[in-house]
Amino acid sequence: MFSKTILSTAAAALLAGVARAETGPGFPITTSQNLTVIYGNNTVSPGGELILRPETAQRPTISSPVWWSDEKGPGSCILLMVDLDVPRNGSRVQLIHWFAMNITRSSPLSANTSGAALQIPDTNPVPYLQPSPPVGDIPHAYTFVLMQQPRNFSMPEQYSTLAMNRVPFNVSQFTMDTNLTKPLAGNWITVQNTTGTPTASAFPPSRPSPTGGSSTESGGPSTGGAAGMLTVDGRALWAGVTTALLAGVFAVAL
Repeated sequence: MFSKTILSTAAAALLAGVARAETGPGFPITTSQNLTVIYGNNTVSPGGELILRPETAQRPTISSPVWWSDEKGPGSCILLMVDLDVPRNGSRVQLIHWFAMNITRSSPLSANTSGAALQIPDTNPVPYLQPSPPVGDIPHAYTFVLMQQPRNFSMPEQYSTLAMNRVPFNVSQFTMDTNLTKPLAGNWITVQNTTGTPTASAFPPSRPSPTGGSSTESGGPSTGGAAGMLTVDGRALWAGVTTALLAGVFAVAL
């Protein structure tokens, strides 16, 4: 009984150290909350769901189970949508598809309103751009991340033409330059363009995934590997241990 208690506690500690990865594989910003993304009648689930390109023509409806406030009251949020898989000069680079700011809630956050659509202004610094991977390319991963908007936020001058220069984009540099350091929730989709004639005879290889494989070839979350991503209840989870170690701990504990 003593051994069982100790090992079970160790297993619980390992699971406690596992954080949900609600953003796409390789995306440099991680969150622990799932952002609800709805295209038409389709609520994206699980993260990484393969969406047909025609379904993404209009910007999705977004809702969040979390929000933020301070001594001044409820704050505003910023939404980023980024493609990590754009082929360019023999490699994969980022393209910003959407940057919306001054996002608010129509009602205070509660158990009854957590699913309410967020109020996203019609005019955005970087308007929504439909996912359009080149015909013949792998599915591209598009990550949505909702972030706390600092009080008195304004876009730095170097990003004044971002809407006209979407690629190449560097989300890590952008969030550092704009002081966007507090992600609240995230989600991601994959989109592949299967209509028309391929626009290139060859494409760059897929981005390496955190688990050592290709990040978007399967069109969904990958599993296994040391310090990589696990799948629990259909969700992608990050862990600092291998899948085999977790399995071994539970096997001995039981």
